[in-house]
Amino acid sequence: MTERTVPIVREFRHILLWPLQLRRLRSAAGVSHHWEVLREHPGPWREVRDYLLADDETCQKGYQEFVYFLPYVQRFLYGFGEADARTPSSLHVFRRDDIARARVRLHEDETPLDFEVARTRLVFFYDVDIALVALEVVARDLPLDRAVEVMDRFGRPYPPYWEAEGQGAHCTWQVEFLDAEGKLLSASDYGDRDKYVSLVRDIKQTPLSLHWEYLLQPLVPAYLGGGQIQYYQIENKRIPIMTYLSFDEPRALTRGDLTRIGFAAKWGPSDTLPFAPGFLADFETKHCYDRYWDGADPASGMNTRYVFCGVAFAMIARHDDARGDLVASFRHQFFQIGLIANFHKGALLNLSNRFSIAVERLRVGDYESVREFKRNVREALELFLRFNHRYWFHEISNQVLAADLFSRWGHQLGSDALYSEVREEAQDINQYLDAERTRKASDNAMRLTVVSACGMVGTVVTGFLGMNLFSHADLPGWDKAWIFLGIFIPTMALGLYTVVISKRIATFFEALSSERMTWREKVTAFRQIFRPPPRQPRGRKRVAGGDAPTRRNAGTGGKRTPATGTGPA
Repeated sequence: MTERTVPIVREFRHILLWPLQLRRLRSAAGVSHHWEVLREHPGPWREVRDYLLADDETCQKGYQEFVYFLPYVQRFLYGFGEADARTPSSLHVFRRDDIARARVRLHEDETPLDFEVARTRLVFFYDVDIALVALEVVARDLPLDRAVEVMDRFGRPYPPYWEAEGQGAHCTWQVEFLDAEGKLLSASDYGDRDKYVSLVRDIKQTPLSLHWEYLLQPLVPAYLGGGQIQYYQIENKRIPIMTYLSFDEPRALTRGDLTRIGFAAKWGPSDTLPFAPGFLADFETKHCYDRYWDGADPASGMNTRYVFCGVAFAMIARHDDARGDLVASFRHQFFQIGLIANFHKGALLNLSNRFSIAVERLRVGDYESVREFKRNVREALELFLRFNHRYWFHEISNQVLAADLFSRWGHQLGSDALYSEVREEAQDINQYLDAERTRKASDNAMRLTVVSACGMVGTVVTGFLGMNLFSHADLPGWDKAWIFLGIFIPTMALGLYTVVISKRIATFFEALSSERMTWREKVTAFRQIFRPPPRQPRGRKRVAGGDAPTRRNAGTGGKRTPATGTGPA
């Protein structure tokens, strides 16, 4: 049996879509938005004034991209135009062109692969502390085994562990960013085990390889500190990707090849599967979209297959297909679909993270903690409301292909389920705040009722003195002042004391009005007014509006925190 020749990928386009959580700007910074900070200190980045013309000044491709989407998606992606200039744009896009090539060495003893860097974008979203980095690399005539390994290893922000020879597991041996003249700009450091271990041990945050830090400059990782714009990772272990692969004959790919492409899995022999057969039993129905794919009839012209597997999207096509717009569709229309889908997931993870951290930091017995919790969750609720009405799309296009791709993409990313979870979290927190407001209003009404009832004593006394039984008008001024103070001071003392024991008085009033209690029980309730409750043990604090629960009840319980929830509340 002869060994099968590895298929050649005639055109390989690999795009990273990397959502990041931004640390909120301090109010003292003098600016409200992160893109304003970057606009003042851009570094290698340059703002794209018109996103529609970012890649094509003639607007030929931009036009096709624009009309592909529904009007509200058009406004989200490209702004409102001069007619609605008062409405802020949802996206603020920056680009950098200094990184021209990426040199990738998959293993120590292999020849490096050279890739053209076709696009580098940094996208900020209005009203949401999320940025998304897009990096596109291109190669031609690349063996499929190398292409699949690039899909698996290139988009790794950090190594999960290290192999025996010191290579970061699932990572490339080295990645180098080069300028147009071939000058080295930055290189990865996946092999620096001490750096990653020390950062996790000392700071409890997942670090980044040096070349990713360089790509994002002047933005800095939060664990480094400094810098005006700091960011945290949202995605864990792998950066979301979308890949275009064209072949002379895509039908020659085996099922093992297709599953490895779809899952961006570790390469292996084409006659084997990357996972168990039972796990892949429904691969074609669950992960493949075959609207334009006919594996049996080459003459059908149906040579394009789309594969969705979690953080990976792959488009497989025939290289010499008559439909010459496939690459353009992938780089424009499909790119925007992927941007929206990954933004949705990143924003929802960010919201869930903010809710989780706010609840985790809550100490019910601490008045300042309760106040800070209410402030944080109100901000998060407002953010979720804006996201829900401004960014959460169910339909993005009346094109069947676009609608199906967006639906499948979001489903594979788990955005629908995550949205439902965040919505439930928001509802639970909102119900808690409503109950807290209702309780405080009830307590205030009860105290007001008690004080008003007891204040009737002072009203009766002053009313009695105001009658014509006694003639005070002819008394000297000092005598009238002493009479006034003799009434005012006891009345105020009674009022203040009534506020102090208002809860006990309210309990007595409730007992007095009860028809089921005996007079003996009512007298006992009256005596309880003048008996202070037992003192709390030391270490427990009181909260405005009520007593603190026990320490066991003060925690928040099993609230799930996203795996990458390292960001601030």
